[in-house]
Amino acid sequence: MPKLDLCITLDEVWEKLLHGIEHLLQFQTIRHSKWMLLYTYIFDYCTHDVSHNAELYERLKDYLRNYLNNLCQSNANLLDQEILEFYMNQWKKYCISFISYINRHAPTSDNSSQILDVYREYFENQFFQDTQEFYRLEATTYLQHHSIMDYLLKIPEYFDEEVHRVTAYLHPSSIKNLEKKLDEVLIHDQLTAIYEEAKKLIHDERIQGTMIVLFFERKIINSRLLLELNLLYQTVNRIENGKNELINMMENHIYQIGIETIGCINPISTHDLRIYIQTIYDFHQKYYTFIEKAFDSNQAFFDVFNRACRKFINNNAVIQTIGTTINMAQHLARNCDQLLRKKKEEIDLEIIFNQIKILLYYMQDKDVFVQFYSKLFAKRLINQISISNDYEQLMISNIEVACGFEFAYKMKQMYQDIETSKTILDQYHRYCETEQFISKINFSVMILKANVWLFSTPLNIILPNKLQCIVNNFNKFYKHIHNGRKLTWIYQHSKGELQTLFTDQVYTLQVSMYQMIILLLFNNALEWTLEKIQDETQIKIDLLLPLLNTLVESKILTSTQSLDPANLDMNCIIKLSNDFRSDKYRINLNAIIRSVEERDGETFHNKIDQDRIMTIRATIVRITKLHKTINENLLVEIVLQQLFSYFNPNVSTIKVTIVVC
Repeated sequence: MPKLDLCITLDEVWEKLLHGIEHLLQFQTIRHSKWMLLYTYIFDYCTHDVSHNAELYERLKDYLRNYLNNLCQSNANLLDQEILEFYMNQWKKYCISFISYINRHAPTSDNSSQILDVYREYFENQFFQDTQEFYRLEATTYLQHHSIMDYLLKIPEYFDEEVHRVTAYLHPSSIKNLEKKLDEVLIHDQLTAIYEEAKKLIHDERIQGTMIVLFFERKIINSRLLLELNLLYQTVNRIENGKNELINMMENHIYQIGIETIGCINPISTHDLRIYIQTIYDFHQKYYTFIEKAFDSNQAFFDVFNRACRKFINNNAVIQTIGTTINMAQHLARNCDQLLRKKKEEIDLEIIFNQIKILLYYMQDKDVFVQFYSKLFAKRLINQISISNDYEQLMISNIEVACGFEFAYKMKQMYQDIETSKTILDQYHRYCETEQFISKINFSVMILKANVWLFSTPLNIILPNKLQCIVNNFNKFYKHIHNGRKLTWIYQHSKGELQTLFTDQVYTLQVSMYQMIILLLFNNALEWTLEKIQDETQIKIDLLLPLLNTLVESKILTSTQSLDPANLDMNCIIKLSNDFRSDKYRINLNAIIRSVEERDGETFHNKIDQDRIMTIRATIVRITKLHKTINENLLVEIVLQQLFSYFNPNVSTIKVTIVVC
């Protein structure tokens, strides 16, 4: 190893160090041996006297400062693209030569983060400030001469230009930070003007929406308006919470238009809800598509859309005309019942049921509708007056989608009972053949689950022997195939047909089971007192009088006195009419008995109240299991939130149920 010259003075050390630095800054290669020799000079000098360190460092700093100043002055005439290219070239050379030598020969360490920190502190921060100032002035100037929509179209151009420059000349980490800075100055600082434009666009849509209602062009959506709102949405959605104000505007807008649209419906049309249902469906389809197109199907906008629809659908002019949301639920169930009954009118029920599904989804008292609909559905099945099994199943499927599986489950069970009854009836007929049970009465039966069908408790009555014999035989058969099950005969919903053999012309009378019991008495005697009829049938007098009045009014029977409950004589004579005449061969006498309807109605309302309490209780249990410990007020609030779409529970009822649980 060659002998080293001892460097005593600063000038001597600096002379040797300067020679190496000039090689590096001129991007010339230094051999390893020369590098180590230079390192030894500096080490010996600095360790000889610690005070030498600061002197050598200051001289190096002064040299680099002068070098950089001379470099900047020699290229001061460069502009725009040229200065950026010059900077990039110098930086690359510096990193390749100077920093690479330092990294190569210095103790191993990661300098990339330190370099990036210097880049951000001495260049990026100032660059961002200058960029923001430039675009702040640019935005102000542009808006003075152009509309806000033109400005919104210009914003993507600004972003594209800046991102392209940063990608080409700066560190990749600067892109995301630069976009945030541009968002602040180009969008956030102009939010007031942007929201004012949003109000104008929504106002324009409101005017067009009113025209659509007036001219029944409900599915027309202005494409220009959609594009402009979509551009505005995409712009404000770039910044945090930027779309919140737009969401609030749309919620208020949808609600107001909904109220105005329903207000245009003629109150007379509330008896037949098809116009109301059609209007809500068209409104829903229009604004659902509107949100898809204008706001890119953003879920936050769909949430406020659903909230606004639920709000105006449950409180509007039609609801106020009918009374309450509970009345509306019952009214809608009756309309569905009318649609599903056999009739001559040709309508597309599939389209109407899909429209009803939308209304059901937003209806508040879903449980009332389902219970009332189930009651009417049961009558259609029992009386066999349904227009089609396929349509019945379609409606049940729509209820399941709009209200939930639990609401449609019982109706599926009811439908299944009817199908099962057909199989059981076939088995019974074969049983009668085997047992040689012969009857001239054509008998059919429906086996229904007591916990599914909402019927009041049947009254105890006395059947004629021929009917009682059939009932006993079927009880025996059913006990044979289903041991342990008990049958309860629902006579108030049973019916049959009788033929008149006492008239010149044979007529077929369609009657209820109670009417049949009364009329069959006249096979034994042509006249009966009221008291005797009551004794033979055991039908309660409040039910017996309406039944007899119906038969007297139809002139099948005659009465010697008025059957007025206020002035009633139990000894009045009821006779079979010998001169009965009718233009029809089949006569329907099966009128609805109000007392039976009232008892079923009481059962219906009691069932609703019981089901609501059970639902509240189940919800409370589910929540408390999840939270373990929870404040009572918070628990009430959560219960209300979870149940409001099905029904509106009373707070006091919730609190009482909490205590019970």
